[in-house]
Amino acid sequence: MARRRRLKTLPDASRDLISELPVEVKDRILECLPTRDVARTALLSRHWNDVWLQHERLVLDRKFLESVKQKQLQDDDGRTLVNIINNILFFRTGPVKKFTLDIDTRYDPELQQSDFDNWCLFLSRNGVVELNLSLYSDLERDYQLPFCLLSCRTIKKLIVEGPFIDLPVNACDIFSNVTSLAFLNVAFGRSVNGIASSINIPKLEKLALEYCGGINTFEISPPKLEILSVIGSIDDDFDSRWLAPHLKAIKTLWLCGTSLEYMRVSMFPTAINLQVLKLYELDFGCQKQLIVSMQLIQKCPNLCELWIMAYEFRGKDDQEAASSLLDDGNDCLFIQELQMLNTIKIEAFSDQSALELLFVKTLLSKSPALERVVIVESLRKNASEVVRKIQGKLECFPRASPNAQIVCTGARMSEDWMDTHGVRLY
Repeated sequence: MARRRRLKTLPDASRDLISELPVEVKDRILECLPTRDVARTALLSRHWNDVWLQHERLVLDRKFLESVKQKQLQDDDGRTLVNIINNILFFRTGPVKKFTLDIDTRYDPELQQSDFDNWCLFLSRNGVVELNLSLYSDLERDYQLPFCLLSCRTIKKLIVEGPFIDLPVNACDIFSNVTSLAFLNVAFGRSVNGIASSINIPKLEKLALEYCGGINTFEISPPKLEILSVIGSIDDDFDSRWLAPHLKAIKTLWLCGTSLEYMRVSMFPTAINLQVLKLYELDFGCQKQLIVSMQLIQKCPNLCELWIMAYEFRGKDDQEAASSLLDDGNDCLFIQELQMLNTIKIEAFSDQSALELLFVKTLLSKSPALERVVIVESLRKNASEVVRKIQGKLECFPRASPNAQIVCTGARMSEDWMDTHGVRLY
């Protein structure tokens, strides 16, 4: 009986069940594979070749570059990275809706601006919806984001890292359908000197600027903006007037501690809609950062959540500043109560800082709706003992809310700050 069953299944074993799957299923299979493996499926049969040429998602990332480099070392067939990317893109028989390009020019020093322009032009004409471009170059070479992407009407999500962006003066239809923008290590410039009117981005909801230069030049008017992140992009050349107009509408704001040192909060409007404020690498040992952060919180009457990642490598408190603030009392830090604040999370907390303890004490005394306070201590030896010590100190502080619970832990928050809690989109 066993032998008959084996013989009976032989015809079924010879069938290619995978190739008979619906196109949608095969396309979903390709999404789960690295790009190099996806391209190899085209060799299996005509059916898989058709699926590959119509595949709408392409990821040319560092893993892909490593595989290309290994292939070049093995075969030495003379094909460059530019040749390979040209073949992948220009033989498409369908739209490319999602595209990721993560290139280090050291892999192909012959990469020219014209090559990058051709790829971008192809994508802009072939229905790209989500685009992630990371272009690393050495100090002697700068790449510019071509205008065809700025004016592309199909893009809804755009992430750019590295290239220079030359913004046209008084240009219309820039990022016209984009809802999410993220720029990292991007320098903004104007093609013509002089004052230019702001660029209207009617559908923009999320904007992230991290370690960018010339953001004053990036004058925009986004009526639907809800989430704004500005990390490491503000210096002594920054004009607080760039940020001020956006505070009226946004619901979530992400800033870094060093940015606070250059802000004139007195000129900010009341952030009536702001519900979530996140401060990255706030240095509690810096009196200016601490005072400005408190001034900013006062501008947010409807603030519900406050997240802080403290700067871990801070030095000792300025004892004179700490004594001054402690002597003046809490009212020098907050004038009004935070009626809506219900959640506070502080990571890399240090009980050795008098200013840090004063900050938390003030929040507890000025937040009648507070429900949860999560404190994560700095990574130190005897973490459990330190946590108990912190818990004991905070429990002694008076609380405006009878429902406020204080949770201290030595474990890092499970969420990644720059990805989950911020608006970083890459």
